Amino acid sequence: MNCYDCPGTPGPAVAVCIRCGAALCRTHVHESHPPTQDITGTGRASHEKPARHITCGACHAAETS
Repeated sequence: MNCYDCPGTPGPAVAVCIRCGAALCRTHVHESHPPTQDITGTGRASHEKPARHITCGACHAAETS
């Protein structure tokens, strides 16, 4: 699979965007670690280790705007 965001000759994909499903190379991947929470009973429970959140440039821009 090749990177969707690479212009010209596409690079090999190493990840897939969690939002739109686009394949991404190491150059175009955006990785963040938001806190993970579950709704449990009457409140929320936070986990100690944050989850990995992989997005493409377009979805990253939409989430942070």
